[in-house]
Amino acid sequence: MVLSMHNKYNQKQFWWLLVATASLLFMKLGSTPLYILDEAKNAQCAAEMLEKSNWIVPTFNSELRTDKPPLHYFFMMLSYKIFGINAFAARFFSAIAGLGTICVTYFYTKKYINKKIAFFSVLVLVTSTHFLFEFRLSVPDPYLIFFITLGFFSFFAWLDEKKTSQLYLGAFALGMATLAKGPIALALPAILIFIWVIWQKKWSYFFSWHLISAFALVMTIVLPWYILVYKATNGKWITSFLFEHNIERFASPKEGHGGLFILPVLFVLIGLLPYTAFIAELIRERKKLFKLNLEKYALLSALVPIAFFCFAGTKLPNYPMISYPFISILLGSFINELVSIEFCSKKYPFFVLLVFLILIPVAGYFAINNEIEAANNKWVALLLLIAPLILFLFLFRQKQWKWGTNILALSITYLVFNIIGLLIVYPVLYQQNPVYKTLKLFKKDCPVIAYRQYNPGYNFNLKNSNIITYQSIADLNNALEQKQEAIIITREEYLDSLQLLSLEVIAKHHDLFELPTTVVLKKLDAGKTK
Repeated sequence: MVLSMHNKYNQKQFWWLLVATASLLFMKLGSTPLYILDEAKNAQCAAEMLEKSNWIVPTFNSELRTDKPPLHYFFMMLSYKIFGINAFAARFFSAIAGLGTICVTYFYTKKYINKKIAFFSVLVLVTSTHFLFEFRLSVPDPYLIFFITLGFFSFFAWLDEKKTSQLYLGAFALGMATLAKGPIALALPAILIFIWVIWQKKWSYFFSWHLISAFALVMTIVLPWYILVYKATNGKWITSFLFEHNIERFASPKEGHGGLFILPVLFVLIGLLPYTAFIAELIRERKKLFKLNLEKYALLSALVPIAFFCFAGTKLPNYPMISYPFISILLGSFINELVSIEFCSKKYPFFVLLVFLILIPVAGYFAINNEIEAANNKWVALLLLIAPLILFLFLFRQKQWKWGTNILALSITYLVFNIIGLLIVYPVLYQQNPVYKTLKLFKKDCPVIAYRQYNPGYNFNLKNSNIITYQSIADLNNALEQKQEAIIITREEYLDSLQLLSLEVIAKHHDLFELPTTVVLKKLDAGKTK
């Protein structure tokens, strides 16, 4: 195995790692119902665009959706055409983007550093639960991360070797990233390149006419859709997206997602476990490492987005993920140094990880037990105890601790942890969500309406692009009087206001690990009372 022998690395081991990554990304990809709000809305939006053959205006529940640009919708629409409209199809190209990010990181690191550090770099990504989890979701971030990663590496190749082809590849990547997430995909690379050129004193690059051509390529990719959506919505999409979902999100917390200035740093440290457990040692040994240009560039590529999101008002774990491939290079370089040393002198990171791996299933057990909908499945959390058991057996059966063996143990432990967590625990838990539990109550031809608020997962799972939502009792009552039968979706907090209507509660389920409780009601037959 690669990890135990520093000098016996061969490229076949990367391909085996890629196969393992593909398995973790694609296995049971559609087994978890689309329930998380962002996943459900993105997947449904793409389904509605496909249904209407509309590649310009994003809609959810037949209403304009201004949250994100369309790239992920386009890929989902293509996937729906191949696999049908289902959860697997909605997530398929996200998983492809995950594999692409692994490959791009490996091949650029291999070219500009060496193949051993390249391998250890992608190993950091493959063992990260957060990395794998994000690339199994129907959200725009996987597309942004892949294209930003490709763009950052391409710009490095251009600046390091004056390869104009790499500049244009980077411009293409940034154009696609801007279609995935918006202006942030242009702002961060601009900051990065500006700082790197000044740091390296390569002033002449600022005056290259190729920059103009590259910018023109970016605009050729980006502007057509933005102009068309501006015209189609009379500017409403552009205004809402830029001000509400960009400027306001940066200026102040949105939807309760605020927090301490340092929170993005903590997101990264936790998100890239297990190998961020060595971050203190990496910082201590920094003068011995990062002497090559790509290592210095990776450090800057990691710091720029993290610092940017530290200043942002809205803070979410997925925001600083574009730094992951570049932090992985720094950690990969450090791991490469460690496995060249025979005996392991720094044992505390392994003990920290062992305690962490024990605490997760224990805390998970009690958290699930406190969630009424999933309490009967609390046992699944204890399956995660297999991972710390593996690490314990590896570490304490050794007479002398060796770096290579311990890194191998850590990697196997987290691969097992991810297999159990992503392929068993997560699907079992999320099948307990209120949408999945109540689907059988909805008859094919029975109208479905909503009062005040409802879980957006119903649209996708019912294949219904028009669940009309009524905000007043009078409007709801008028609508019910015109229907012989109907199913009404709402939240428990609104039940009191429905007391005077002829409705019967047929299901009530708490939204998993969230505050609301979903309630499903049906209209009583004429002449019946509650």
